[in-house]
Amino acid sequence: MELLFSNYPPMRTKMSRFSDAFYSLLPRTSQLDIAVGYITSEALIELKKAVELNNIERMNLTIGMHYLDKFTAVEYKTAIDLNNFLMANGCGEVRLVTPFRFHGKMYSYGDAKGSFAGIIGSNNLSSIVESNSRTYEASVLIDDADYAQQMQKFIHELNRTSTENIAALDIDQFKKENPLLENHEHVEKVDTKVLAQCLSSQTEICFNIPIKGAEVSPQSNLNAFFGRGRVGKNGLVKPRHWYEVELIVPKPITDQMHYPKSKTDEALFDVITDDGWKFKCKISGDYSKNFRSESDLKILGKWLKGRLENAGALSVGEPVTQETLRRYGRDTFTFTKTTIPNLWYLDFGVTK
Repeated sequence: MELLFSNYPPMRTKMSRFSDAFYSLLPRTSQLDIAVGYITSEALIELKKAVELNNIERMNLTIGMHYLDKFTAVEYKTAIDLNNFLMANGCGEVRLVTPFRFHGKMYSYGDAKGSFAGIIGSNNLSSIVESNSRTYEASVLIDDADYAQQMQKFIHELNRTSTENIAALDIDQFKKENPLLENHEHVEKVDTKVLAQCLSSQTEICFNIPIKGAEVSPQSNLNAFFGRGRVGKNGLVKPRHWYEVELIVPKPITDQMHYPKSKTDEALFDVITDDGWKFKCKISGDYSKNFRSESDLKILGKWLKGRLENAGALSVGEPVTQETLRRYGRDTFTFTKTTIPNLWYLDFGVTK
């Protein structure tokens, strides 16, 4: 048995984190059974990719809270897509608990001999995605085969008595809000007064940053998810994150006067977005070509790809193409300097 903790400062421990344990068990796993309360679209797409990259023969996901508490439209579509993938390949399914809210978080790992390990605790599926939010979680890794088999048996019985396949349920009401950046580490939601102050402080120094589709950047920019996964020493292939983004800005833009230059004091700066988020961005690389969010590449990705998803222009798991951008109505965002020291304004809004 091993305790698993989030290890956010100042409460660091010598114990492993949930995500470390979750992924470390996958190379030995042929059967993965998961029963959780809540999911996120980014966790679902990462789970699908992890199953593909690590040759897991069967994976069943049971979602315990969303049938009664509702999905967002993006979460629901991603869950349906995962279920379609599993069912089409005969390797599992996605089921929803329907008669009550199931708030447990259980992960069962099996091989040809049966269940050999399990994790139980407070970690919902979003915990497989690192650096999402500073919610401190605690769980227990169980490596006793008897208890691991009891956990697997419980999940199977839960599915038999209290769930239905997600595709068999008539779900047509969704949550309206976009939760991607809410409570995200290193991100702040600003009020309308601060946003108005930023807008009134804009200068004439402005750059149109192009967003490149898969035709030009099939495995980079907004499509880094489709690049080769990171291979660990134990053989685990860990997928690139769906929202991982680092834009490559053309040299004719980065060479312009007033564009921030890498390896200078101006390379790290705050941004406020047109929809009211504040976070840090950084310019790096040769010729100052890399534009990214500081501390976590997923922040800029959640802002850009989240906007595409919410507009119905992009489905989670599909590449961003020129057609995606056409449907959204824009293939650039503006990057405008303000008179407020070290603050820039980002605008990806569309007038329809």
